[in-house]
Amino acid sequence: MSHWFHRNPLKATSALTFDFGAQAASPLSRNICIDAKNARAALLAILPDPNKDVDSLKSSLDSYVGLLLGFINPTEAPSGQQSGQPETQNDNETEGQAEEEAAAAPAQKLSSQDSKLRNALKITWSNSITGKVIAQHDFIYELISILFNVGLWYTKHAAKVAASSESIAEEEAKEVFSCLRIASGVFTYIQDNLILRLFEKPEDAVDLDPQVILAYILQCTAEAQEVTVARAIELKHKSSLISAIAYETYNLFRKASDALRSVDETVVNKWRKYLLLKSALYLSYAHAYNGLALLDEDKCGEAIRSLRESVTLHGKAGILCSEYAAAKGAGVAAKPEHHPFYRRLGTTVKRILDKCERENGFIYHQKIPDDLPELETKPTFGLATPIEFELAPKSSEWTWEVYNGFQISASKPDKKRKDKEEPVKPVKEVPIEQTDKEASNISGCSIS
Repeated sequence: MSHWFHRNPLKATSALTFDFGAQAASPLSRNICIDAKNARAALLAILPDPNKDVDSLKSSLDSYVGLLLGFINPTEAPSGQQSGQPETQNDNETEGQAEEEAAAAPAQKLSSQDSKLRNALKITWSNSITGKVIAQHDFIYELISILFNVGLWYTKHAAKVAASSESIAEEEAKEVFSCLRIASGVFTYIQDNLILRLFEKPEDAVDLDPQVILAYILQCTAEAQEVTVARAIELKHKSSLISAIAYETYNLFRKASDALRSVDETVVNKWRKYLLLKSALYLSYAHAYNGLALLDEDKCGEAIRSLRESVTLHGKAGILCSEYAAAKGAGVAAKPEHHPFYRRLGTTVKRILDKCERENGFIYHQKIPDDLPELETKPTFGLATPIEFELAPKSSEWTWEVYNGFQISASKPDKKRKDKEEPVKPVKEVPIEQTDKEASNISGCSIS
């Protein structure tokens, strides 16, 4: 299997107590705040550990999202019952008090599609890559940040499963493949359904940059496709098909790197080195298996030219391995040039090239062309796609009685309640242990 050594850190957050103070005016409204607080804490306890199972993560996520949606989307009054009206300003309030409240209130106006609670509390999260802390009065920001970490967890869980042994079984390969496609679907959902709903997007909020999210989508899809390449090799599919899938995988990693060009290089330098390294490796794969396909057609001269290009690209990947290890930035300490995934490809390509040159000297006697043979770039099948992500429905706990128990309006926050400044500490993540043992086969994937 592949080696997914680059994983950006989880976003960190401060405690969110869902403390609405006097604005939670009924026991029912206060109870749902307690439930939301506990559900959030339970989910945040799972996310730092990639060893947790997918079902536990999904159950905890659905529980919290179901409650969170009630703070984002309105709960309608039963048919025939008039909606409660928000409090109005007391005529006896002084002009100074009114100005104080106006200054304290979030500037954004809520629409009829928004819960009256959507911008009532301050939500604080760090950026995954930079660590910079950003706060917003917007529960959509909370949903995006939670889902962002969930997407990262799926990539870390996939990396953990893939790194569990030198050669993983078919069921494990399927889990890795599924997790990476789910992660791609989560980031796609954020991009397509949530980013545009934010009240504001600070310039330094790197995680909210559409190009950064696109890079995650492409990277997750490319990594899922790496599983397809390994399986195609293990099942001994046609060399031309393996070459075509490897070329598409190269393209996905390249596009992910290109998506980050607009981001400050000092922020994403290490990440881009990883993406460029992977793109070089899979272009090397593409030319290697194209060489095998050409040899099957008795085009030994062209096969040698293609395999020599594969060797060159593998050498380029080796340089990028060293550059990644030396690069500063978010990510993990790794020396990918020592990993079996990198070494195995080099050994395989050299063995095939030696065979081709030997056969050409004894049998074919073909001239080696200067021009590089064209690659098959359109595989008929084997391409990975994101798994569409769907939010859990709003919890049945959100009844009209619960919602109406919050006495709040966007224009008049509770003067007596002040947002507490809570420290945001980096998340202590459980490390992913990597194996450096050689697999017993070329792909590192076992098919039972």
